[in-house]
Amino acid sequence: MPAQPIHTVFVPGADVRDDPEAALSHVAPFLKDRANEGAGTLKVVIATEPQAHESYLRHCMLAGYDTLTTKPLLVPMRDGVFDGGSIYQRTKDLLACANGGKGQHSLIVLDRHHGIYEKRIRSQLAVMMERLNVPITSVNLKTASGVWNLPYEYALREDHPYKYGYGMLMHGSYHYVDLVTRLLQMNRRMYADDELCLRVSGFSAFPSDQAKRLPLGILNRLDNCPEHMASFDPGFPYGETDVVASFALCFRRSRATLCLGTIALEQTTPGMRSWGAFPEVPYNVNGRLHCTDVDVRLGTLFSVNGHVVKVPISSRKSQSDLRGKNIGIVTSRSNALVTGTQDFLSEERITQPYGNSFSYAAESALFQDWIDGKRTYSNLDSHLATAAMTDALARVVQSNGETIEIDFDFEEPEWPPITYISNAVVSEGRAMQFSAYR
Repeated sequence: MPAQPIHTVFVPGADVRDDPEAALSHVAPFLKDRANEGAGTLKVVIATEPQAHESYLRHCMLAGYDTLTTKPLLVPMRDGVFDGGSIYQRTKDLLACANGGKGQHSLIVLDRHHGIYEKRIRSQLAVMMERLNVPITSVNLKTASGVWNLPYEYALREDHPYKYGYGMLMHGSYHYVDLVTRLLQMNRRMYADDELCLRVSGFSAFPSDQAKRLPLGILNRLDNCPEHMASFDPGFPYGETDVVASFALCFRRSRATLCLGTIALEQTTPGMRSWGAFPEVPYNVNGRLHCTDVDVRLGTLFSVNGHVVKVPISSRKSQSDLRGKNIGIVTSRSNALVTGTQDFLSEERITQPYGNSFSYAAESALFQDWIDGKRTYSNLDSHLATAAMTDALARVVQSNGETIEIDFDFEEPEWPPITYISNAVVSEGRAMQFSAYR
């Protein structure tokens, strides 16, 4: 039987939707009572609609509670519409509040303990960067979440909404922005004292674009779209569905380029949805078909590529049976005669069964470390660089083409211990040199 709560508190829907501070007035006494009941520090998981994260976090920080917050850390709003250009400053302000309190605060993201992104990609890069003393010169990431929204749903959804002016960037993309940002920060081990800047430019697609991107005949197979179009205002500032950007990490004074890259965060991609109305609980039951590719290169010497996809199992019971399995394929290319690796090309395939996907396992590991009071490697301070990158991308979305430049003088973060290395990076003659990493 599923676990049941010992205590509950109900918050009026209008407060949850329109006034996080009013919602907090219902929850704060409840938290205080729970803190007085038990010994030790109260631990609070904040998994609300992200517009309310900041209010709940500030309260918990001032009260001295430990917190674990689901991504994104915060979604700043102004006059009821997303204010993406204030993400970085609001994050800094929140961190100042946290540093004045006693609690420990972490953010739950999938990349920091991920079986592919952390244990196979980032770990291989760390070893090769140390071996060769070479920086990361290229990062390319594209993720496709396979979300298919019908026109009227943009105005109705409260779960992962678009009607408040934010979309893909503040929905599932934070995980991948965090991954790219941390890969860029790895270059601090080569250039610890240099002043760096990041230049970002890109383009977006919005709900109003989808009428030209998806054929009406196919949409009508799912639902009678013309009947519902009255609830969709093409002039309303809905959040974006897709973001594609390029960037350059540069030395600020010389303008020399250290690392080039791209990041594609897209929802309008192949999925599993073949029905009209959502089930009652739409989260993760809306026909998503995830696919993510990450490719990172160390100049002319070494590269590693990860391809992660979630596919339905073959024994589905019905169209709406969304059980699936995770498959990860990691490919390394190496100038073997220079790097000392075993092969010029190597490939590893890993499959995770239904119910224990890479993302679930990674987030569970982080959650367990937080519960146990261990280091999560995802404390809020470590997300400041990601907040800066997210802020820049949000401004790119709003400008739809303007180049945004930000300072990128963030220190290299702490990393989880390396617990796995592919044989691709260890040749027979050098195996003993890297035994400490295995």
